[in-house]
Amino acid sequence: MEFQKAIQAVHRGELFPVYILQGSETFLINEFRQSLASAVEKAAGELDLTTIDVEESGWDPVLDEAEMYSFFVDQRLIIADHIDFICSQPSQKLTDSQQTRLLEYLDNPNPASHLLLVIPHDQIDKRRKLTKALIQKGQFVDTTPLGEKEVYQYIQSYIQGEELKISREAVQELLIRTGYQLSQTIAEIQKLKQFAVDGNSITIEVVRTLVTRSLESDVFELTNAVLAKDASRAIQIYRDLILMKHEPIQLHALIVSQFRLFIQVKLMQRQGLMQGDIAQVLSVHPYRVKLAMQASRSMDLQELAILYDSLIEADFRMKIGIGQKETYFYLILTKILQL
Repeated sequence: MEFQKAIQAVHRGELFPVYILQGSETFLINEFRQSLASAVEKAAGELDLTTIDVEESGWDPVLDEAEMYSFFVDQRLIIADHIDFICSQPSQKLTDSQQTRLLEYLDNPNPASHLLLVIPHDQIDKRRKLTKALIQKGQFVDTTPLGEKEVYQYIQSYIQGEELKISREAVQELLIRTGYQLSQTIAEIQKLKQFAVDGNSITIEVVRTLVTRSLESDVFELTNAVLAKDASRAIQIYRDLILMKHEPIQLHALIVSQFRLFIQVKLMQRQGLMQGDIAQVLSVHPYRVKLAMQASRSMDLQELAILYDSLIEADFRMKIGIGQKETYFYLILTKILQL
């Protein structure tokens, strides 16, 4: 179920026995948890909450708690964190008896319990019998990262709710600096609220002063300059990052990762995949895929592959201590200018 529809139903007091949150967007997960806890507390008069970390405690205590009745309240809330047993490559595996017990619970859940299963992963194996049962018999809530448009709409609504005075240009700058990551954007808005506590307006200059660009966004700007063969811009960004005490090996690893993404995106575009599909397959934010699509247009796949091989070789040499770490970037840049 779409997140907004699911949480609106919770706010109306329409509660179900079993919920499954699936996706890695931390803010959405936390908002749903808090809303469900408030709704159960309102319905029961007080909150009887049990939280179980499945990674630490295993699966059996979850259904033990869900099947239990309380002597004090009519409804309980049991939250099971860090579940991955329906993912493609799970670290947790249910035994046959555990799976049978869960399937039986889905068929006949305890009417006095609300069970919330948190699966903080963006990809699951929908072919499995257990996955199909959870989707069919539980309230499956999508908490995967939102697309660029959805994040913008969510942030606009959030800002209105907080009654903040912020210009459209400032919102756009904020989203660019946070890479359209919802959780990070909300965290930065909390900082901006302190500035606006006396009714001050938040301008683009305020955002540029108070919201730091992430290292990943700076590296993207660097690789963008490299692809555009803008040597002076690339060198300036690289020097600034070195002055900020970032290690050359760390920067080089991020550059390698970025170019790997460029190649993966190009290959998947050739297969006819769209931005959202690529983001889901690669488990990266859709905004990163969009930027990769734009940035990699200036080079064909063969040129990217040649460059990627050079980056991998340089990465190996840096790690085993051959040559000066700081010079490898300039050597790679020189090679790119000759392509």
